Amino acid sequence: MSASIPETFDAFVPSTIPDLLSRANFKARYIPLSSLRSLDLENQFKPSYDLMRKVDSDAVLNHCLRCYYFSLLILHSGFPSNTPGVRQITREELFKRVFLTSVLHDVALSHHESVLNHPAHGMSFELQGGIMAYEHLLEKYSSPSLSSSDVGDVTQGIMLHTTQFSNGTSSAANILITISAYFDLIGYGAWSHDVLDNVVHRDSVREIEAAFPRGNVGGEFVHDIAEMLEEKPNCLLSHAPSSFLEQVKAVKILADSH
Repeated sequence: MSASIPETFDAFVPSTIPDLLSRANFKARYIPLSSLRSLDLENQFKPSYDLMRKVDSDAVLNHCLRCYYFSLLILHSGFPSNTPGVRQITREELFKRVFLTSVLHDVALSHHESVLNHPAHGMSFELQGGIMAYEHLLEKYSSPSLSSSDVGDVTQGIMLHTTQFSNGTSSAANILITISAYFDLIGYGAWSHDVLDNVVHRDSVREIEAAFPRGNVGGEFVHDIAEMLEEKPNCLLSHAPSSFLEQVKAVKILADSH
């Protein structure tokens, strides 16, 4: 897989997703899931995978894994690389951060007692999830397997993954979890019609959905978000467009969405 994409990527990109998607030279490429899985980061970072299996449902875990593979597809499709004057990150380093951010980003979207009893449970789930991920990463992975920059980037990505900005700069890993998470829940129309068709190939998406079935992920998210809005009216998702939950309900097969 690695030979087909650049050795480095822009470490920082515009936070405005429509701007990033329209300005970058994206061209969707079909990549077999078998090629995407060749990295086997699920085993390399098994403690994080096991944590999610413990605290979240199969539907949420599969959502997290789809986000990871969708992020890899985006990296294959023309994600900014070697832009003059922009700091670079190696593909190996970025893949590692993307996997950990993806697999852990919904760790606090759970009714497991370890989540409900965590001291940060009064916060929005993204903030609690970032704190829990930070604690988990420090406990399970010592340097040099993870650096302080790795831990910080993963934590920040989890805390901000539902927040969309009108200007500024995000890390590559942070923008990828935002794109992939919204894409998985809302579909190809997440930002504007046809934009994502140039970024994630529908045949690859179909393979990923088959390997990691959606189940009732839309129903689970709608229920959990509605519950959060009632319990925590100031949660980060209270700032989402009013149409968000209806958009989530509408997606049944992601590869056929519009």
